[in-house]
Amino acid sequence: MKLITTHETTDFDGLASCVALQKLLPGSIIGLSGGSAANVHQYLALHSDRFRTERCQDLDLDAVEVLAVVDVRSRSRLPHVESIIRRAVGGSPSVRLVVWDHHPVSADDLRPDEEHVQPVGAATTLLVEELRARDIDIDVEEATLFALGIHEDTGSLAYSRASSRDANALGWLLGRGARSELVQRFLRPPFDLRERELVVRLLEEAGPLPGLGPSIGLAALEIEQAPASLARVSAEAFRILPYDALFCAYRLPNGKVHVIARAHAGSVPVGEVLGTLGGGGHEGAASAVVRAKTLDDVVARLRTALERRSSQRLVVRDLMSSPVRTVTPDTPLVELASSLAEWQHTGAPVLQDGSIVGIVSRRDIERARRDGHCNLAVKSCMAHRVHTIGPQNTLTEALDRMKQHNVGRLPVVDDGRVVGIISRRDLLRHLYETSAG
Repeated sequence: MKLITTHETTDFDGLASCVALQKLLPGSIIGLSGGSAANVHQYLALHSDRFRTERCQDLDLDAVEVLAVVDVRSRSRLPHVESIIRRAVGGSPSVRLVVWDHHPVSADDLRPDEEHVQPVGAATTLLVEELRARDIDIDVEEATLFALGIHEDTGSLAYSRASSRDANALGWLLGRGARSELVQRFLRPPFDLRERELVVRLLEEAGPLPGLGPSIGLAALEIEQAPASLARVSAEAFRILPYDALFCAYRLPNGKVHVIARAHAGSVPVGEVLGTLGGGGHEGAASAVVRAKTLDDVVARLRTALERRSSQRLVVRDLMSSPVRTVTPDTPLVELASSLAEWQHTGAPVLQDGSIVGIVSRRDIERARRDGHCNLAVKSCMAHRVHTIGPQNTLTEALDRMKQHNVGRLPVVDDGRVVGIISRRDLLRHLYETSAG
């Protein structure tokens, strides 16, 4: 069985990505957790004949041979397929793990057999691009659903994470008949009385968390039942309140606390903060579900995470490797391969007369070997366009630049001199260490 799924609380980006990937994986089944936002639930109820989904608890998960997850790669957000993940992580050859995602790196990310991760505004965009590249036809209903996914996760292209690729994908979908009036209807349904009352409570209870850098607000509520629209309710309160970032914590009678966060670009990376609570998300939108005896327990954990981040404002200089192992354009590839193995490096900057002129990786060497060019020099296969970063840039900026240019390392340049190098491995190691600490 080939199973496609998304994160525990299905949103439109998750659903649209599932449907798009199903077109790329004939014979696959879409299995969801059973939890979804209210507007997604309504959409599925109206389109149950057109877009068939199953509940994972109703499926024989032991029969799954391919697990494809979309719009997520954080293991903690996939409890409904944990049994399959355990088999895959345990090295079982009977399970192949595939990931399509656009979220930043988190501490509990899956390590799949096949990965499609790029920094766009919506996971749906990646899959629409693939459908387009393969010239796979879509109908009006599919185009509308895919547009819903992209509009939702990019704020109709208003969020900072929205990209030109998202806009291009939407343009293509409009050309395929996507109905904009339906997109707006499902994305912005009117609040009912209970939802309006909850927004008012958030506005009344919200207060600042002083001493933590940007203006950070917190609203902590005891509620009897969580509406499926918690994320939209929280976003509405954030829109009205004067904070750079807002954390909304809702404790239910069952002891679960739902934490939903929103933030303006460049203020607080709420996805990173809630990642310490077992959740995840983007720089500007994130969520987590925590078991706690009281709201105060969760608030204390939030404050600790925010204080730790405030006190650990590390920059590239703090993590970079220095001095840098470099090569010249004339270094033989055979010699470089031996040196990289000895240094335990995956690549090296190429310097000529003290200036950086390229960068070469182990992947470049392997490609040259396959092409029968292993007897040539570094200049034959090095990348001439080198993306660099400064020592005072933040780690977030370094990671964003790596994702933007799809590179695994960045030479660190200060006043024209290469003073270090920072790799994705360095950032991941730091992320794991701080998460564990």
